Formats: sequence, structure tokens, C-alpha cells
Amino acid sequence: DPIDGTKNFVRGIPVWATLIALEERGEVTVGVIHNPVTAELYTARRGAGACLNGARIRVSDVGELHQSSFVHAGLGIVRKSGYWDGFVRLIDATDRQRGFGDYLGYGLVAEGKAEIYAELDLKPWDLAAPKIVVEEAGGRFTDLQGRATIYSGTALATNGRLHDAALALLSP
Repeated sequence: DPIDGTKNFVRGIPVWATLIALEERGEVTVGVIHNPVTAELYTARRGAGACLNGARIRVSDVGELHQSSFVHAGLGIVRKSGYWDGFVRLIDATDRQRGFGDYLGYGLVAEGKAEIYAELDLKPWDLAAPKIVVEEAGGRFTDLQGRATIYSGTALATNGRLHDAALALLSP
């Protein structure tokens, strides 16, 4: 994805990045997320961990929903989908909720600064690089039905410990 966060880019908001990934035999094996404005460079290679600007990153170890931070993208899309009630349940169950879309939500989970990120209306190129970065940081990445795919148009990235609980609440 040459510009993940195109609308932010056009408006001069520095929350956008270039996403690059390599998929081999149906598995994403390498991912790079680069925000040239903030000089953030996330990298991950299957089996080698994830880094931000060369330093290893790791998801948080928060194990209780009521202690977690839930990050989400645009709520307008969620409102029109079948997931609105699930998002409300997850909002009610978590400690903090913030709207940081595009690459940043995945980065916050991978860095251990948030525990849950959910997004809809996506293309595979939006998800390939973030998927491996989150997974190599120790997290879990599926669609909103719990399938390990980047092709369904939805995404749930978590620290892993809260994934099943988040899926249960998001279920329509």
C-alpha cells in the first residue's frame, strides 16, 4: 500500500505510512511499515521478531479486558455494519478507547501501548504488513470472525491474551 491513510496524507495529518509485505505460498513472511514524517520504521520477518526503528517490540501482557485499551478506526463504517453492537460491548468492557486508524492502531498493539485494535472495510494490502508485525511482536491477528486471513475485509489485532474475549464481544 503506497499510502496507508490516504485521507490523512491529503489533509496533512502525519498519520500515514507506506506498507510493504512479502507473501510466500499464502503466508506473509516479511512486513515493513514506514511513516517518513515521524521516522517510524516497523519491520518484521517470520520467526525473527518485530522491531521499531531497530529496537525489538513486544505486545503487552495485560490479561483482563477491564484493564485494556481498545483502539479502533472510523466508527462511521462500523455504524453501517453488523458490528456496531459488538463494538459497543467491547467499549463497555475495556478501560480506554481511542480512535487511531490505519497503521498506527496496529503499531500501538505491537508496541504494547494498546491491547486491542479492530477495523473494517479493508483490502489485503492494508493488512499484510501489519499482520506480521503484530504476530512477530507476540500478538494475534485475525479477521472479526477469528479466521487467520487478510482477505475478508476485517481485522482484529490483539496482544493475544485478550483475543478470544474480544472476538466473543464483537460477534454480531
